[in-house]
Amino acid sequence: MLLHQPVDYHADLRPLRPAIDAHDHVWCYRDLVAHSHAIARFLQSQNVQVGERIAVLGLNSATHFALYLAASRIGAVTVSVNFRLAPAELAFILDDAHARILFVTDSSFDETVTETIAQRTGDTHLVADRDDAATSLRATLETAGPEVVRAEAVDENEAVLQLYTSGTTGKPKGAVLSHRNVSSLVGMMAVTNDGQYTSTNVDLTVAPLFHIGGVGVGYIILATGGHCILQEAFDPVRVVETIQSRRVNTMFMVPAMIQAIVKLVPNIEDYDLSSLQSIAYGAAPISASLLREALDLFGCKMQQVYGMTETTGTVVALSFDDHQRALAGEEHLLRSCGKPCPGNEVKIIDDDGAELGANQTGQICLRSSSNMLGYFNRAQATADTIQDGWVHTGDAGFRDAEGFVFLRDRLKDMVVSGGENIYPVEVENILAAMPGVIEVAVIGVPDEQYGEALLAVFALKPDSPVTLESMIEHCRGQLAGYKIPRQLQVVDALPRNPSGKVLKTVLREPWWEGHERRIG
Repeated sequence: MLLHQPVDYHADLRPLRPAIDAHDHVWCYRDLVAHSHAIARFLQSQNVQVGERIAVLGLNSATHFALYLAASRIGAVTVSVNFRLAPAELAFILDDAHARILFVTDSSFDETVTETIAQRTGDTHLVADRDDAATSLRATLETAGPEVVRAEAVDENEAVLQLYTSGTTGKPKGAVLSHRNVSSLVGMMAVTNDGQYTSTNVDLTVAPLFHIGGVGVGYIILATGGHCILQEAFDPVRVVETIQSRRVNTMFMVPAMIQAIVKLVPNIEDYDLSSLQSIAYGAAPISASLLREALDLFGCKMQQVYGMTETTGTVVALSFDDHQRALAGEEHLLRSCGKPCPGNEVKIIDDDGAELGANQTGQICLRSSSNMLGYFNRAQATADTIQDGWVHTGDAGFRDAEGFVFLRDRLKDMVVSGGENIYPVEVENILAAMPGVIEVAVIGVPDEQYGEALLAVFALKPDSPVTLESMIEHCRGQLAGYKIPRQLQVVDALPRNPSGKVLKTVLREPWWEGHERRIG
């Protein structure tokens, strides 16, 4: 099944049912499909070929989904770009994807877009509502014409989405997802959510669409005929106001969002949240105390989900019933991310690749029909990550005798802060260029709000001018804001093993002492 086909089905069956409600457009299914055909015709006029990448930059919008469907119709691949990145980072991704067409869905990033295009090595055909755009986005969406006939060469095993995830080399990698990967996600979540996703469902999507947690959930709603309310950014007060006024049924949030609602919304108990049926949460762990508060506040079913961009999102889930078991006395289950979803497999391996038994900690590996095709133009990275059909996650964990999966730590150095994946080497490369720096290591330390926060550990030359303020200023314009450390520590020298590798476990140990789960 191709990405656009379920949405076309609902447009034919119930054309006037609300599909997307966003800051840029409010569309029923008929309108969403019609605008996607208009974009597809434009792409054909630009001679976009099967497999060619097109990019989209902007806050969450209805236009994003019209683009996804349009690209699907002609066999193109949509690259949804992280709007939080600095121009140099954006330019790298656009060049890496060979994306000659860039759609910009709103005017919030005009300066960033101008700087990004100036730093590209490739040409950019800009589709936006600004004076210097090659093509007007508004005119493209409104151009009427016949329905597009899809390219015959396209099948469900071809690429349709490319989402960028940070890499251990310090440069992002494009995870390539197929039509089948995405449809597998829809099927899995339809089963594991006990019928919560239906054509009468009203979902509020606040996760960014350049994340699988945003685009994946939003697409599930459209593929099942529901109503997707998109907010361009997360605001806790606006979220609860929308739940109350629009009678929202389902949501996906990262724990930092849940915490902001529970802890920061004034008079939260005065809001009517009774329409909520279920909340899925993931991308970072949640504490048992916060989860209990959330369950009391929202009064709905909750489900923890575990996955990654490379698996098209969720592959393991702690079900509604598992949560009830935990609250009834088996509280250790709240530290688990659950069991494999239907059609998925999990194994734990040691350093030699041998499978481990119950309660033995090793690397978590995942096999699923939603496993990515690979990293775009990264053959070695793909071979390192996918071995014999198994995605090697880089996460350490174990399975208990019942089959519940428990995370313990990361085998790689990635830090997860507020649901954002950050690879320290990228930050270290920037910080190392500061005057007076001998060496620097960036680690994740516990943070009550975001799960983990970045700490930069420096060894400095005498009389070095490095301060917290100068470090932050140095990073501005070179790194996205969430990648900039807000804590600084100075040491005489970084600890190293005999081969010279920095021992980040030693740096982290004092900060994580007393934490059973060494992962934010």
